[in-house]
Amino acid sequence: MPTLRELQRRFAAALFTDAYERCSGDIRAAGGDARARLGIYRDQLHAAFARTLALEFPVIERLVGGRYFQRLAREFQAAHPSRSGNLHQIGAPFAAFLKRRFAAGRYDYLPDVAELEWALQECAAAPEAPSFDLEALQSVALAHYADLHFEFHPACRLVSSRYPTLDIWRANQTGAAATEIIDLASGPTHVLAQRSAQAVIFHVLGAPEFVFLQKLSQDCSLGAALEAAQESDPAFDLGAALRRCVALHAVTGARLQQI
Repeated sequence: MPTLRELQRRFAAALFTDAYERCSGDIRAAGGDARARLGIYRDQLHAAFARTLALEFPVIERLVGGRYFQRLAREFQAAHPSRSGNLHQIGAPFAAFLKRRFAAGRYDYLPDVAELEWALQECAAAPEAPSFDLEALQSVALAHYADLHFEFHPACRLVSSRYPTLDIWRANQTGAAATEIIDLASGPTHVLAQRSAQAVIFHVLGAPEFVFLQKLSQDCSLGAALEAAQESDPAFDLGAALRRCVALHAVTGARLQQI
């Protein structure tokens, strides 16, 4: 007599592979063929996964076509099956999966589009956080400003690509006139995805500003973030960048690193 764990493992194997025989003998006859009854569960498992993935990556589905997207979803599910009853997080490794699949090929822009779409999903599901209070910096001596570390807003994401991914995303929204020809060589794209009260908004950034915010999001000090931005552009304006950062609600607080 197999244990419950053994039965569960056999059932799971039958859903994800063709190992029907190992499980069919454990199914009590009730007017239907064991293989057909397992097939119902298997079809529903893959269909629900693919539907959820399509909701999270509608632009990828539109770019590759529905039939090919279904094939990608099956392959992706086999490599990254859901470990939770909540399917919301299944798309987290999808961009990396596409990168392995299309690396160095003519469709190697697809992973970057997927990364942009996943950033939108993460922003939409992130928790609320307070706005940054500039008055909090009044207690910090100017000599210590370079040692400040900023807390990045949980509903913000930074996305960079050598391709015009934001243009591709916009051209493939519902209702968009699909007549524009996008030159893949017209990139790069540097954006801050930020959730507002109505929707997730993409803010286009210059390369130095993107590097600056990226360093802040990685918990680097203000001095280190400024240094990195100035490597990209020696004329980088720290004051203007900080004011825009606060205006976009990209940060929620600041602290001095404890040594």
